Amino acid sequence: MKQSIWNIDIGLVFKHWLQDLYAFMLTIVTFMALSLPVVIPGLILWYMAGFPRLF
Repeated sequence: MKQSIWNIDIGLVFKHWLQDLYAFMLTIVTFMALSLPVVIPGLILWYMAGFPRLF
């Protein structure tokens, strides 16, 4: 049988899409977790400076 775009398994496509979405979300969470050692001291110093305007 000739391959066609219509002969796809939508369940398999959805499963792979969810796996890709999970990997993307895990990347976001990992990046946020790794940034905490920089963000927390920065917020503390900003607080100690009296919340100066950033822009």
